[in-house]
Amino acid sequence: MSGGGSSTCAILVAAGAGERLGFDRPKAFVGLGGRVLLAESLERLDTNDWVDTIVVAVPAGWEEAAIVLAEEVVASKVAAVVTGGATRSDSVRAGLAEVPEEALVVLVHDAARPLVGDDVVERVLAPLSEGYDGAVPGLPLADTVKRVQDGVAVETLDRSRLVTVQTPQAFTADALRRAYATEGHVDATDCASLVEARGGRVRVVEGDPRLLKITTPADLALVESWLAD
Repeated sequence: MSGGGSSTCAILVAAGAGERLGFDRPKAFVGLGGRVLLAESLERLDTNDWVDTIVVAVPAGWEEAAIVLAEEVVASKVAAVVTGGATRSDSVRAGLAEVPEEALVVLVHDAARPLVGDDVVERVLAPLSEGYDGAVPGLPLADTVKRVQDGVAVETLDRSRLVTVQTPQAFTADALRRAYATEGHVDATDCASLVEARGGRVRVVEGDPRLLKITTPADLALVESWLAD
């Protein structure tokens, strides 16, 4: 494992339990295309020219397995493997603590979205040079969206102004550190919401339908079929 500094450091969040998949191991270590799920995104980030170093956050007890995996896929950019927390925010915070001080940009990606391509990484990094604090990939909504209260539709939202957000998400290192320096327990489903809460400007760029988040066995089968294409 490398220990050098970087301009862009990726935090690969792989600490989820994945209970809905029904396996006897964490989600990142279930099988995908003949190897474990974590291997796919780890290898893709390691070979990405924009990424200089990688910090991997895994469940307690799986740190050694992640280190061995990094060696097996020859992921030479892995600088640290850390123990993730009870929530996603805890895991990102643990990873952020190992990001080199000299890093200018932090890319946060969920291992549950294994098919991360170089094009989407480049798209989320570009706005940071334009003065934005962060950038996230988003997809337009195909269905009508309603706000519901006690089972009753109370408002139909303008879906043209709504997107579903994916990872990887990119941030200036300073903006992300400020977002996670909040006192007390803070949880969020993505990093951008914390950056936004601190007044950060986050750009939405074009997402990728193949960046499906694996949650169910059906998701796993679909991503495996895409890998086989």
